[in-house]
Amino acid sequence: MPDPSPEAQRWFSVLGDACERISDQARRMSPAERSVNLGRGAGGDITAGIDRMAEDEILAALRRLHHEDGRQMTLLSEELGVLEIGGGGNPLIVCDPIDGSQNAKRGGPGFATAIGIADGPTMSAVRLAMVHDHGTGECFTAERGVGVWLGGVRLTPPPQPARLRLLGVEGGGPAKLTAILEELTGQVSRVRSLGSLALSIVWVAMGRFDGLVGLGAARAVDVAAAQLIASELGCVVGLPTEADTGASPLDMGSRRRVVASATPELMSELVRAAAVV
Repeated sequence: MPDPSPEAQRWFSVLGDACERISDQARRMSPAERSVNLGRGAGGDITAGIDRMAEDEILAALRRLHHEDGRQMTLLSEELGVLEIGGGGNPLIVCDPIDGSQNAKRGGPGFATAIGIADGPTMSAVRLAMVHDHGTGECFTAERGVGVWLGGVRLTPPPQPARLRLLGVEGGGPAKLTAILEELTGQVSRVRSLGSLALSIVWVAMGRFDGLVGLGAARAVDVAAAQLIASELGCVVGLPTEADTGASPLDMGSRRRVVASATPELMSELVRAAAVV
């Protein structure tokens, strides 16, 4: 089975080092440093101290690639928005420095750095991906058409479930959660919420969840990396249907409902249920 291309290995090495530094610094930060309010980022959410620290590390890694390799690129990040590096242009680096900020600010383990690298302005153009789980230390990487790796070890698709025994939900309050559970009564055995959309999509890809419903609309930075990992492992990701995903724009303004599952059959059940919330 093929290894990542040399181009992919270069990106994974530099960005992986940055993610390790983020993990190390996060462990050293006090609760006050993690959660300090630094105003609103480009995505509209409050930028906390841990968000800014992580984005600074990613930005430093990208500038290192520019200085050492002469690479030009454009960063699309939840906090900064759009930033041209070395003149801009492609690739487009779609980054959520901390996905799961509420967990991270409170000292919980469920947060990740998610980075997608695209050759164009839509989700179908994402060709490389990294989702680094700062709680477990797991680092998932993917190259379009080549495969997925966990800590450098190639992954194979998990067994396909026949039903939704364990469903992930993200991004909604009690009213939306109640509505989706009523719609799926008798079809789902258990429900879990990690507090990180990127990790939840990856958990579907790994067979840890049988499906996922996003109860609120998500930005491209939350989805771009994880959807490539999922699709390379044979899973289905919809925004909200699979037919919508490829053309979904990589920008800060668009927000879309996310649905993911191990099979098209389970996806149909989840898309139908998600329409009620």
